[in-house]
Amino acid sequence: MRKKICFLFCALLFCTAVSSQTLRIRVFSQQQIKEAVFIPSFGHYSMEVSDKKVKLSKTTKVSVREQSAKVEVRIGDTLFASGEKVRFCAEGLKSFFCIKPLNPAVAERRYDDGLEISSDKKGNLLFINTVEQENYIAGVVQSETWGATKNIDFFKVQAVCCRNYLLRNIGKHSKDGYNLCDDVHCQAYKTRANHPEVTEGAYNSRGEVIVDLNGELIETLFHSNSGGQTANASDVWGKEIPYLVSVIDSFSVGGKNYTWEKFIKQKTWIAYFKNKGINVKDEAVKQELLHFSQKEGRKKELLGVPLTTIRKDFGLKSTYFDIQEWGSEVKLSGKGYGHAVGLSQEGAIKMCEDGYEYWQVIEHYFKGAKVIKQQKNPEIK
Repeated sequence: MRKKICFLFCALLFCTAVSSQTLRIRVFSQQQIKEAVFIPSFGHYSMEVSDKKVKLSKTTKVSVREQSAKVEVRIGDTLFASGEKVRFCAEGLKSFFCIKPLNPAVAERRYDDGLEISSDKKGNLLFINTVEQENYIAGVVQSETWGATKNIDFFKVQAVCCRNYLLRNIGKHSKDGYNLCDDVHCQAYKTRANHPEVTEGAYNSRGEVIVDLNGELIETLFHSNSGGQTANASDVWGKEIPYLVSVIDSFSVGGKNYTWEKFIKQKTWIAYFKNKGINVKDEAVKQELLHFSQKEGRKKELLGVPLTTIRKDFGLKSTYFDIQEWGSEVKLSGKGYGHAVGLSQEGAIKMCEDGYEYWQVIEHYFKGAKVIKQQKNPEIK
């Protein structure tokens, strides 16, 4: 095990050394932070603010605080400088740091590579992680999927999907001065990767992307569990996408989020459809409302009402459900969790555990798509 970790660490150092793609990712994007502490955790760092530069020793605590649209910087209790921006620059092959917000006090995080801090002009600090592409991807994979499994091939699947999202959306926040943020609005990015299985999966898939039949990067949508059959993109969002079509997904059957139930008052259920302009007094209509079934496969609507709308209005886990009369209520027996378009995470885990290669998992869920080696990095704007 120790040899494996040593090899992986050396491999990551090599990957970092040869990569030239540096991203700008906004972190703590959902918090309004006014004061924080920067602490080098590993490697070497220097700090630049205004016209001053200083090398930092390991565990040196640097306090930063927003002050009149500038950043006030203290080393220990001593005021070092104040400026519009402070840069913490990583020096050497591998470095990572800890950032601990003090006002308000929220959980600290660790990230790879560098950090820029400025004022957002609203009295808060703006944090930008300047991070190598593969380090970012590994961090996203850990943030979004760690805890579901320890299967390395699954983390390869997720890394390739995350890389596709990054390259398709690399200019999403260009007008804001960075590439992506750390929230689900972009991709969850709450930490650096520090689990060997995650870093090995991400490293072993480096440079790989998924393309459609025309060689274009695909949109890598995923969800928790398909319920046994994925959905067409056109049935969910009204837009046909050739590689996002419904597939039978036996690998999701029996997963943690495979089934669910919900009981709704029969009066509430019928009144809902009446308000949609449906003649609920018609006996055939009432029977459909009380005995709706998708046993023969996924459907798009119920009496003309999109299942996606019903799911949203009643807070359902999925649109894949049957209905039966249950006394004064209706019982919704559902399958799956999420929009069901694209890759099922629980299904992908099962495929990997059953011995399928990560590229086979991807090609199962994204029809007609192929995993290829990326030819070149896109230009960052």
